Amino acid sequence: MDIYVARQPIFDTRKRVIGYELLHRSGPSVNNYPGGDGTQASLAVIRSAFLFLGERLLTHPRQAFINFTKELLIGGIARMLPADSTVVEVLEDVVADDQLVDACRELKEAGYTIAIDDFTLGSRGRSRLIDLAELVKVNLNAVDEAESLAIVREFDGTKKLVAEGVETHDAFEAARAKGFSLFQGYFFSKPVIVPGRDISANKLSYLHILGELNKPELDFRAIEGILKHDTALCYALLKYINSAYFGLKDKFTSILQAMAFLGETQVRKWASLVLFTFLGVDRSPEVVVRSLIRGRMCELLAKDANAAGPEPELFLMGMFSLLDVLIGRPLKDILDGMNLGPQVRATLLGEETDYSGLYQLVLNYENGDWEGLSESIGSTPVDPERVLKAYVSAVEWADELTGAGAASQN
Repeated sequence: MDIYVARQPIFDTRKRVIGYELLHRSGPSVNNYPGGDGTQASLAVIRSAFLFLGERLLTHPRQAFINFTKELLIGGIARMLPADSTVVEVLEDVVADDQLVDACRELKEAGYTIAIDDFTLGSRGRSRLIDLAELVKVNLNAVDEAESLAIVREFDGTKKLVAEGVETHDAFEAARAKGFSLFQGYFFSKPVIVPGRDISANKLSYLHILGELNKPELDFRAIEGILKHDTALCYALLKYINSAYFGLKDKFTSILQAMAFLGETQVRKWASLVLFTFLGVDRSPEVVVRSLIRGRMCELLAKDANAAGPEPELFLMGMFSLLDVLIGRPLKDILDGMNLGPQVRATLLGEETDYSGLYQLVLNYENGDWEGLSESIGSTPVDPERVLKAYVSAVEWADELTGAGAASQN
């Protein structure tokens, strides 16, 4: 079945993810429903996320923001979804007649969260719907500075205002200063680079270790020496190898023994992964989650895309693609000090390589760029169904690995 669902994070003022809008396929391409019908597109999201895939894989325990047309709202489709984890987004072109208002009131009384999508000052005609809504979404790319400020003043704290289209850190800070309380977009994945800023001692140390890990041959004893001087790293390795993932009867207590059991390939992958999460302690956790999703997707789709490279190397390519965000330095400067393969380095710096097709496919899917995805699939031998499966698998793996569920509750 031809299904595509991606997710875009929604943050609070502390950059914690409170939910994801589930992005449906759109555009005049092979992965679009005929005619681009909004009702059918929303039904595709519902079927995919809640029926075929399982809502837990894409958003749990956070909320899922889903667009609803008038037809779906009156038809009672939202009532089939869990009230505690579904945000019903009423689209901007929905006419607020008595039948629709009654349907939304019933949803609110049943415990559903109502959101008004794409609000502008010209949306006052939807006042009866707005009275029922807890969230009001404002696309900052569709209103100017004066109108966005006027909207904030109009609601004066009576509703939670969601700033959509927040694509840079400066835009996030500006929207927060105006009085918006929630923010949607990929601003967290854009690097904030301060000229001349030094890398912190810890991050510099972790980058050096990452460089060592990417040398042709590993020296387990040398790595053991490094790990023994970092309690957190030592603990993370032993916890990882003794986890249910390996299902071992006997527990490892020696770092060297654990690494010997894992082997070079797994040690490279594990250590890079753990160090990477440590690099992101002062960034939004979503940066690390997104990096891991990229890495895992690259790894899972490597053979399908005929990417001529070892899967662990392709995993690192995806994972390291946001290093500039985590470090706050230009990506080229960071990669210059690492022992990455030439294909990985060139791909991350935007050059055309044997890995470029796979890398761009992963980015297109992640961003919900379905037209771009269609082009990527057309230029690689990847089966479209495999892309969805890889994405869902990567999301589940990354969320579990980072403890995203627990973190979202703190």
